[in-house]
Amino acid sequence: MNVPGHANMNPVKKGVLPHFREGKTRRLPDFLTVSQRRIRSFSDVTRYGYAVGMIRVLETQTLGSQHVERLVEAGYEEALHILEETPIGDYLRHARLAGEVDAGLNAFLRDSYDTLAKALPHDSFIMEFFRCRFDFHNLKALLKAERAGGEPEGLLEGLGTMDIEELRKGLESPLLLPWPYKETVEELAQGWGTPQELDTLIDRRYLEYRLFLAGREGSPFMVDFARASIDLANLKVLLRARILSKERDYLQALLARGGFVDVVTLVDIYGDASEAMVKKLEGINYFARLMEMAGDEEEVVRLTEFDRRSDDQLMEMVRGTKRISVGVEPIFAYLRSRENEVLMVRLILVAKLHQVPPEAIEKMLRKLYIE
Repeated sequence: MNVPGHANMNPVKKGVLPHFREGKTRRLPDFLTVSQRRIRSFSDVTRYGYAVGMIRVLETQTLGSQHVERLVEAGYEEALHILEETPIGDYLRHARLAGEVDAGLNAFLRDSYDTLAKALPHDSFIMEFFRCRFDFHNLKALLKAERAGGEPEGLLEGLGTMDIEELRKGLESPLLLPWPYKETVEELAQGWGTPQELDTLIDRRYLEYRLFLAGREGSPFMVDFARASIDLANLKVLLRARILSKERDYLQALLARGGFVDVVTLVDIYGDASEAMVKKLEGINYFARLMEMAGDEEEVVRLTEFDRRSDDQLMEMVRGTKRISVGVEPIFAYLRSRENEVLMVRLILVAKLHQVPPEAIEKMLRKLYIE
């Protein structure tokens, strides 16, 4: 059954709401900016003191905007020489294929995690907040391979919190897995459709688990970041479901709970005609800023562009913590900037291996934490 009002209209196609192009929705909403009043000091002000001191040194070695500009304009070999000015260069010195670039960058990120983890309190949840996504990623790869009857592709060893073999055994006996992985496997054992649906179902569990970890850490900023991430992911799910003419029940099963925007609100909006749906989305705080990507007269929005803009919006939140000198925020910002750095270098180098011109690469880049 088609969704009402779907006929021949992509909900984010240019022309639906012309005022998006008049600059009325470009400001980050107040509730996603970081206020000093929201920062709560830990009873022990030295809890993250050692780790913060470490990252203040490491931050001086991160990739800056000048590095990125030079990388975009350089050839592949020259780009590797530029990266030797940063710690990443040691991991990519002999990389000549896309697979070798991936391996080098994954090793760099793993070592970055491991180095900082040693400086964190044993009861901190920050590292698990970042590393659990690789456990969920590996779970996706294993489940897809199990259905296809082949070997899993894209496994990321050493980046998550669990060994690959532990996850393999958990697929056979879910009781061996910790929460929420056990519940995720049990839910998927009831059946799943396309690989894309599997990805979305696991992403929902991942996003909700990160919100739980943020709450356990007791950081208002981490909670806000996790909730905003849920909202942005839910908006993407909604738009994709609308494009595919899916019914409400399908959408409701895939939406993550815990965001600033209630799931009931999104499901109700989904039933509206396309133009009405877009108007309501534009009225929901920061969703309006993402709907601006409908600004090209010729093109329907690509969801890859949505991902880039979502990442940029989350990076704006992280940038808002620069005034915070102690506590969770500097640690969080450093880890997020390292992940972003790895993403940027991978994108640039792989694009160069495929002879993508500099002007096309520039359009794919994310915002940096440190300009």
